[in-house]
Amino acid sequence: MPGGTNALAARIDTRTVPIMTPGHLESHTSLHISHADILASLGWDADLEARFNERAETGESPARISRVNRGSYSALVVAPDGSIGEVELKITGAFSYRVATTAELPAVGDWVLARLSWVGADTAGDGQLISSVLPRKSAFARRAAGRRPDAQILAANVDLALIISAAGRDWNPRRIERYIALARDAGVETAIVLTKMDLAADREALVQETLASVPGIPVLPVCALDGEGIESIVSFLGKGRTAVLLGSSGAGKSTLLNALAGSELSATGAVRSDDERGRHTTTSRNLYLLGSGALLIDTPGLREVQLWADEDAVDASFADIEELSASCRFRDCRHENEPGCALREALDSGSLDRRRYDSWRKLRREAAHLERKEDIHLAQAESERWKAINKSMRGYSKERRSIQGSSR
Repeated sequence: MPGGTNALAARIDTRTVPIMTPGHLESHTSLHISHADILASLGWDADLEARFNERAETGESPARISRVNRGSYSALVVAPDGSIGEVELKITGAFSYRVATTAELPAVGDWVLARLSWVGADTAGDGQLISSVLPRKSAFARRAAGRRPDAQILAANVDLALIISAAGRDWNPRRIERYIALARDAGVETAIVLTKMDLAADREALVQETLASVPGIPVLPVCALDGEGIESIVSFLGKGRTAVLLGSSGAGKSTLLNALAGSELSATGAVRSDDERGRHTTTSRNLYLLGSGALLIDTPGLREVQLWADEDAVDASFADIEELSASCRFRDCRHENEPGCALREALDSGSLDRRRYDSWRKLRREAAHLERKEDIHLAQAESERWKAINKSMRGYSKERRSIQGSSR
């Protein structure tokens, strides 16, 4: 098995999950019930099994992507003997040809159809292939860098987004609001984790201020090094439930991961004293299966959270503002100078924070701009497609006339 047992042990907690031993793995299109039960510990469910049985060809097995490598993918699989292991996979040429955007490629957390055909630990080679990605029940995405409006999938098939923000200078309600908008667009549950609470001058004041800035969302204060508050996070996790850790560099994601795992799964780094920011200790997205049965996706710190969400997702992230706007006199109120605007009245009375209102307006404009750019991009792509079709047809007609002329 690629990477060896030691590499695998660092990614799978062996206290509860057996490690797959090298040997021939027989794939089955129809899953045995015991294998389905073990797959459930990796987040498998009845819907995925139905999709698998619809699409899988003979010899294909389900696998869950645990890491995206350069030119290949690491994935967790279940062997016929009931053990869980990690294998290296590559996408087939046919799959690569079908992909229109990078968002369609496998991402960490994805379930894929894989053809597993190795014997022994050192013969994986190119024989282990991904033929397709099963439909995602959720996709946590941000806008990728560049002019084209493309999505970068940060994590797939996530049940819970844990937004990590450290006490001190890392705490930024505007950044947290962006993460919440992405989570709402993905349709996943969200919780805010305040780390490094030992740095807070006034712990209770920080918690209350965070609660006020994100109404209706749980706020969990922790100090991972001391184990303080860890149980409150564990209560949100469960066997087969997948959570993603999101936050800036130095927010304490790796330390929190290690505390939840009870072992050193991810390296931690020092934080600069001048701005309380850290270097990227996590350089790639990784899926971990913990001894508790929960699954955690650790991500590198995001320096920039480019929005990839529509206006509805933004509104859902500001439930308090959305509720207020329902009381406006006019249904199409733009919340500018219209009479009877409930938002303007709340701003004047001080019951609505001006900074939160400005953030909402900014994110809505950003979402609308993104939607317009995406529409333009889709129209251009469709135009190019028809140009290519017409060019191909002209070439076909010219060739046909040439053949007919030579046959006379």
